[in-house]
Amino acid sequence: MRAWLKFSPDIVNKAIISDAMKKYNINFNILKADITPKGGKMLIEIDGEQVEEFIEYIEKRGIYVDPVKKVLKKDEEKCVDCGACVSLCPVKAICIKEDWSVGIDNQLCIGCGFCTGSCPMKAITIME
Repeated sequence: MRAWLKFSPDIVNKAIISDAMKKYNINFNILKADITPKGGKMLIEIDGEQVEEFIEYIEKRGIYVDPVKKVLKKDEEKCVDCGACVSLCPVKAICIKEDWSVGIDNQLCIGCGFCTGSCPMKAITIME
């Protein structure tokens, strides 16, 4: 599961995530983070046997959890497979396939939108 964690300024310096990781059997990967004394957000990927318990624990301590549900949709009629979107994807969710067409892996996509802005044909959209 991928999710955005949002922090308020009053909990930025608390060890909520590390305490939860010690307590629950999960795998935790930080994909992107922007945390300052004014608060912040972090894009994470978590899996394991106790994901629900982990989420409940951190939410009770003030961290807002927003699961990523966005997927990319490529309009096959508009797309000319130019590849302009490929180099901008920070998680390699878009690639050039062996047949030189543009491929999308929604399991990797974080919904950042860099690809939609780079497409000269406006062939990529983010769907909820």
